[in-house]
Amino acid sequence: FGWEYKAQSHNTLNHKMPWLIKDPDVPLSEHLFFVHVPRCGGTSLTQHFEVQEKSMQGRSWWGKLGMAYFFHRYKVLEASNFPVRSRENLIALAFFLTSLSLYFFTDIIPDETVLLELLVTSLILFILPAFIFTAPVIGRTECVRRTFLFGVHYPLGRFMESIEWCTGSNIHGYMMHLTAQKLLALQYVTPHQMEHINSMAIVRNPYSRMISVYLYNRYGSMESFSHFVKAWYKIMRYYRERKEMDEWYTPCHCIPQFEFTHFDGKQIVQSVVKQEELKFLKRKGDSHRAIVQDSTVADLPNAVRSALLGMPHTNARKLSKQWWDYYDQETLDLTYELYKSDFDIFGYSPCLDKRPDLQSPHTSLHSNPEKLVLEKAKEKEKPLEFMRRDSFENNGERISRLETFESVRKIYAASRNGSTTTASATSSTVQRGFSMRTMAVIRTLGKTKDTKES
Repeated sequence: FGWEYKAQSHNTLNHKMPWLIKDPDVPLSEHLFFVHVPRCGGTSLTQHFEVQEKSMQGRSWWGKLGMAYFFHRYKVLEASNFPVRSRENLIALAFFLTSLSLYFFTDIIPDETVLLELLVTSLILFILPAFIFTAPVIGRTECVRRTFLFGVHYPLGRFMESIEWCTGSNIHGYMMHLTAQKLLALQYVTPHQMEHINSMAIVRNPYSRMISVYLYNRYGSMESFSHFVKAWYKIMRYYRERKEMDEWYTPCHCIPQFEFTHFDGKQIVQSVVKQEELKFLKRKGDSHRAIVQDSTVADLPNAVRSALLGMPHTNARKLSKQWWDYYDQETLDLTYELYKSDFDIFGYSPCLDKRPDLQSPHTSLHSNPEKLVLEKAKEKEKPLEFMRRDSFENNGERISRLETFESVRKIYAASRNGSTTTASATSSTVQRGFSMRTMAVIRTLGKTKDTKES
């Protein structure tokens, strides 16, 4: 697409990952790499570390313009599902008024046909960013999402990506929401780096996360939570049936949290912190409480702890009631069914303690024999290997995950070679969320460019 990064040092070029802390003059053990799970508070952290400003450095003016617009839209959509009051609509309004003025008060627009074309253009400039290219419509309407990806997202990928900081968007999706396994597979981070840096992710109770997903992706305040959850269940069919995690099939907000932090039953992100336990970092005296309660923030590396201290929460949306009051028995059961692995892996209780009137999904399943049979069949087909957050620790020392990191890379290499002997590896890749379409793109890039350029 034309533009390239300005010349940078060799060390800087080697650090192509979502860094919060990066300095080529210090060892990798002091660097901080953040895996951003959607709707878990990570945007506040990236803003706190000024990732937007850092991603602008060393770019051409049109590269800066592309990144600036990306972050502008990101901020606008965080504030409103359908942003009528925005810069784009102000431009459309100015275009509309100017067209009318030129027609009625000058001779520049000679006939009504030209005027009609200008008015239709201004209307399109208003409707697309305000109502069509928005999170609810793109995320929940498959034909719109694929049209947007094919017509806008993919062509402008290089215009709005920062590979060095792993933010923005490109052909692989929204870069700040790539899973750890994809970051490894696409070589944005190497197994050696992943083994030695401080990596972290923030997760939250799947029930409260679903409320955040609902507020961000609903069709306005008139859409009920019950209607949304049922529609969300259908949207996730590609993931439920084939574990598809490519944006073409499954929006990143649908993907369960453990897919961002685990691979093939093993945890590959060093520090997984629960959002609910960040309160223990507010004051120094709370550290003892964190240890007593075996909190996820009890034994964090210094780089991770320092990053989380006093972290702001800037994207919180106003609720009309407490989040647990949105649930009824049906939505509780559906949410648990969609994100059961998150409850198991991160140790969240399926019971909603704030709502004693609702049964635990486990109990509810026993009252529905058909659901119970399906649930047991899924567990027998692929038993879940529970991985604790301290899976990297052994007598205070970190256990190497290099073999796991390399296995992700081997899957990528096998699919890139495209040989017949790697068919089983490619099939395994699909089951882990790298769709055939994604791997076809990667193979094409691998054949046409050098690995780093790809």
